[in-house]
Amino acid sequence: MSPLIPKKGHRFWLCPAFFLLAAALGFWVPVLANVLHAKGWGSYVTLTFMVLPLSAIISPLIFSARADQVIAAEKLLGIIVATGAVLAGVAFMLLEQGKEPILFILFFGLNSLVMAPAWPLLTTITLSSTDHPERDFGKFRVWGSLGWMGAGWLVSLLAMDLSASVGWLSVGASILAAICCFLLPHCPPKGGPPKNIFDVLGLRAFRLFKQRDTAVFFGTAFLFSIPLAAYFMHTPQQLRFLGCEQIAAVMTVGQLTEVVAMLMMGWLLRTWSIKSIFVLALGCGTFRYLLYAVGASDDSIASVLLGVALHGICWTYFFEAGKVFLARRIERGIRTQSQALLALLTSGIGGLAGTAFVGWAHGYLVNETTGTGWNDYWWLLTAVCGFCVIGFMIGYRGKTPAEEDA
Repeated sequence: MSPLIPKKGHRFWLCPAFFLLAAALGFWVPVLANVLHAKGWGSYVTLTFMVLPLSAIISPLIFSARADQVIAAEKLLGIIVATGAVLAGVAFMLLEQGKEPILFILFFGLNSLVMAPAWPLLTTITLSSTDHPERDFGKFRVWGSLGWMGAGWLVSLLAMDLSASVGWLSVGASILAAICCFLLPHCPPKGGPPKNIFDVLGLRAFRLFKQRDTAVFFGTAFLFSIPLAAYFMHTPQQLRFLGCEQIAAVMTVGQLTEVVAMLMMGWLLRTWSIKSIFVLALGCGTFRYLLYAVGASDDSIASVLLGVALHGICWTYFFEAGKVFLARRIERGIRTQSQALLALLTSGIGGLAGTAFVGWAHGYLVNETTGTGWNDYWWLLTAVCGFCVIGFMIGYRGKTPAEEDA
């Protein structure tokens, strides 16, 4: 192998793995709702987006338990990403043909089921590859933000914001990501073989709810994921109503601020208390939807764009910093499962409840023909986010610096 190409097991491979795995999602997530509308499948938007959280309920804990117990995480990750690429190819081929929406949703769901554990596994590999996760995690994770941004820019550059062909770009990125996954640093299982059905299903992770602050974090993450479901479902639709055409590129504004936040995360984790960081993130998430409401009232794209920009700070300092928070607090034997539990509560149960709730609220409050009701819709979600901020501030106690170091 050329000396210019790092060897298998080098931490370098974390960067392209994050970049490509995020790009694979970034090609279709911001535009899928509009693509379905363009195909005449607008009535299937809520059902399609509900497939994602349903998958995240079923598979992350089970797959992650395997990584803690019997198989190296990087090998498992490579297998599931390669399998997901095949299933995604079938799903987007069906979408492109535009004939059988139920078959598309079936294969889309199978792809989501397989791919749901990917981010928890890659997170665990990254955190296990450094002795200073609070300092180094953001440096690697930022490549995911860059991959998502690059995907959005490419989609708009190719004028594919309403095209099902974005799926083929996603499949190509997934294949390359699978290759990189097999080259990642070795992350052997650290928890020992499963002893009972609870170990097999990854249910040991639920004992983490016995720790007050961890339980408050998990509970807040679940509740905060409910209004978060509207971000990718309905932000693109509101932007389209306001006259925006290059939606995929515009949505990457959130990743621009995410990149800056990622690069600052190491410093922030060393100088701020984790409670302060979480409150900052939750506050930005609340203010984001408040700006959406203002933008809807004034027909202002600028207000909505500012809200999109705040999403990057909100996401990084709550969900990504939360992964480092778990790595600090959780024993090695169930660390992968703790990341999977976070995915289950946020992308899974929270995402499912959120998709159903925002789908109902949007249908009840927003008139798609006239465009009225968007401000009421976003004010409702602002109130839900505000409730999460207050609940977290009351419930979370925090540790002293000495306790945190220990």
